[in-house]
Amino acid sequence: MSHPIITYMNKYKKLVKQGYSEFKAFEHVEKELNELLDSQRDDIRILRGGALELHGYSYLDRAQRIAEMESNLKMQRFVRDIPKFERQ
Repeated sequence: MSHPIITYMNKYKKLVKQGYSEFKAFEHVEKELNELLDSQRDDIRILRGGALELHGYSYLDRAQRIAEMESNLKMQRFVRDIPKFERQ
């Protein structure tokens, strides 16, 4: 598979051979190239949004696990220290 720009250059050369002026051939190929780039940009935006969402969920999951662990440790310390407070 060739690079997309090679494909468009070949289309440009083909259009020039068919009798299009260089400007018109470039204009035609540029329109197709812009459509391709726009669709790729949209795809990238969608993928980035999904990745950010997943990253956000993983960050929240991690924060929740840390909060639960801290809470569990506090309870363990409290249970451990109850006898000390009962003596006073």
